[in-house]
Amino acid sequence: MPIIKKRRSTGRVTLADVARHAGVGSMTVSRALRTPDQVSDKLREKIESAVSELGYVPNLAASALASGAGRTISVVVPSFTEAGCAQMLAGLQSVLQPAGFQLTLSESQRDEEREASMLENLLSASLAAVVLLSTEQSDNTRQWLKNAEIPVVEIGAMREDPIDINIGIDYADAMFNLTRYVIDRGYENIGLLCANQEPWIFQQHLHGWHQALLRSHFSPHRVINAAEPANFSTGANVLPEFILAWPEIDALICASDELACGVLYECQRRHIRVPSQLAVVGFGNRDVSQVCQPPLTTTAVPFKEIGIQAANALLARLNQQTTKATIPVSSVLCKRNSC
Repeated sequence: MPIIKKRRSTGRVTLADVARHAGVGSMTVSRALRTPDQVSDKLREKIESAVSELGYVPNLAASALASGAGRTISVVVPSFTEAGCAQMLAGLQSVLQPAGFQLTLSESQRDEEREASMLENLLSASLAAVVLLSTEQSDNTRQWLKNAEIPVVEIGAMREDPIDINIGIDYADAMFNLTRYVIDRGYENIGLLCANQEPWIFQQHLHGWHQALLRSHFSPHRVINAAEPANFSTGANVLPEFILAWPEIDALICASDELACGVLYECQRRHIRVPSQLAVVGFGNRDVSQVCQPPLTTTAVPFKEIGIQAANALLARLNQQTTKATIPVSSVLCKRNSC
């Protein structure tokens, strides 16, 4: 007589266990959990009691495979320290979690090959959508994502060639307005400091800065794009390079508030008066920009609002509702004492 081996138990409470405990069928339990309004109050209370007593946790992965539609949305960022990352994630989470979706977070480390491999692994699972935060992909990866049968949302910055849905600010326009403000304040020998950002976003910053300076017939050659992280130390360390290369500089626009605050600290150490000897301008309106001395002139980017709008557009797409493919979000100039 053949020996029948029993499948090893995982110890996990299953839907069938709940059904037996409640004295109903598995389909009834599934219906009560997924669409509770389709079962009677008495039956739903009985099933909820069984779920509570047994400590049942729904297997979302199995549920996704059965239905062919996942409830997980993967968010890919270039770096966990990327400007606005936490705020945009908070905006996404505030809308998507109550709607029953879970977010996973992955870091590409600004490596196209790493990101391509990561996306390939992610898309092999049953994802509902992919959100890309200011990341850059190869042409092949972008085409591959365009052909994917799930929504792809790019957030943070506006692009000329979005894959699917694109929500963010126009960095070129924001930098143009910021530079025009500095020019209108009477500064002429203006520098631009950037550091360790996506090349295509750096190009947007550079384009807006160039346009503003050339319109006033000012030289746009005073640019340093540091390879180091965009933090306080980099701002402080690079300021001497600007002074050595261009001693005539009277204003410095920084692509992040952290860089600008680092410049302010170095100005204080060198007894350079801000703004009378050197105006310093940031980008992002981070909390530090309001409490540093002097308070920093900067551009406010509504990162959380970008996340909320992206989540709403994504929900509309997942529900087969009409939504705009591109949604620009306005930045706001914050005029303070550093300029």
